[in-house]
Amino acid sequence: MRGKATVLAVLAAIIIMVIMLPRLRHRQEEQLQNLCESRLGRLAKALRLYLDRYDNLLPPAPTWCEALEEFVPPSQRPFIFHCPKLEGRKGYGFAMNFYAWDEEHRSPRWHPEMYPAEKVVLFYETKQAKRNAVGRGDDIPEPGRHNGANLVLFANGSTMPLTPEEMKEMEERGELLFKPLPRPPTPLPRR
Repeated sequence: MRGKATVLAVLAAIIIMVIMLPRLRHRQEEQLQNLCESRLGRLAKALRLYLDRYDNLLPPAPTWCEALEEFVPPSQRPFIFHCPKLEGRKGYGFAMNFYAWDEEHRSPRWHPEMYPAEKVVLFYETKQAKRNAVGRGDDIPEPGRHNGANLVLFANGSTMPLTPEEMKEMEERGELLFKPLPRPPTPLPRR
C-alpha cells in the first residue's frame, strides 16, 4: 500500500509541476519586463534632468551613458543601463537612436519642439551588448526579449513594449519615428 501511495504522490507532483511551471515562467517573464520598464523609466527621469540642465539638448550619442550617469543615484548606476535579461551575460542591451545625434556637427538632431514627442524613439532595446550603444532601429532583438516584445523609450518619457512587427508597422504609418522626417522646403517670401 505504501508503494502505491508513493507512486501516486510522485505522479501528483509531476502533474502539478507540468501545470505550474509555465505559469511560473510567465510570471518571471512579466517581472523581468516590469524591471526593464522601470529601468527605462529611470533613464527617462535622468534624461529629463539632463535636458533641463542643457537647454533641451540631448546628450552626445557616443557617451550617452556617461552623460546620464550623473543624474542616476549612485546605488543604481551599476545596473540601470542594463536590460535585466542580459545582466548575467555582461551585456547592456539599450541603444540610443542614431538619428538623435549628428556626429558630424556634434549636436542633437531631435529637438522636442520639432516632432510629436510621443512618436520619437530615443532609446530602445538592441542586440548590441556594449555600453553607449547607438543604433538605427535595425538592430532590435527578434523575437523581442520580453514575451516577444522589446521596450522603447519615447521622447515624452513613456515606454511601450512592442514586437518587431508592431514597430515596423508603426514606423510605416508614421506613428513611430527613428529618423527625422524630411522637412518640406521653406517657401521663399513674396516680394
